[in-house]
Amino acid sequence: MVLGDQVVFARLDVADALGIWRHATGRIVDVLPARDGAQVVDVQFDGHGLLVGYIAALFQRVG
Repeated sequence: MVLGDQVVFARLDVADALGIWRHATGRIVDVLPARDGAQVVDVQFDGHGLLVGYIAALFQRVG
């Protein structure tokens, strides 16, 4: 994933827990390396605050 990619939650249980509509799309606004080599992303969803520090595997790229 790179800055600007449009994403949706791949884990619908996480979207539900955060109160975000299952098919709401967001944009990657930052990509950070994690200690274990996985990517960590910050995602902005319309109508919701910035979600900071989520493992990239929780999202899937749209398009």
